[in-house]
Amino acid sequence: MFFTDSMQKQTGFTIVEIMITIVFLGFAVASVTEIYLSIQNLQEQTAWLQIASHAAQTEVESLRNDNYNSLASGSTINFTSQLPTSLPQPCTGTVAISEPQGQPGLKRVDVTISYNDHGSQRQVELTSLIGIIGITQ
Repeated sequence: MFFTDSMQKQTGFTIVEIMITIVFLGFAVASVTEIYLSIQNLQEQTAWLQIASHAAQTEVESLRNDNYNSLASGSTINFTSQLPTSLPQPCTGTVAISEPQGQPGLKRVDVTISYNDHGSQRQVELTSLIGIIGITQ
């Protein structure tokens, strides 16, 4: 039996079908890669925020453990040199000390940590009250 071209059964994929599949897979891989990079970036930003928050809390605890009378109202403390090296540079840490009106025996400490996050300046601010006996929230 002889088959002519019109009678032969074709199997396999055409070049057009293969090209469409390759393009579709390329888009899928690019999308998954973009999602992965976004998640990695968010994890890095979260880690930096956690580091800065912990440094601010540590500074408040350090001030609380210092002598209450050494906290002069209207003064600013620079603790940049004590910030973790894992925080992106440039970074700064300052504390502004004030006395809340109508609340004798308390000092208000405003801790601010600034750091560079891929070209954007980020800040963590923490405010606490320190009394003669200890800390209040």
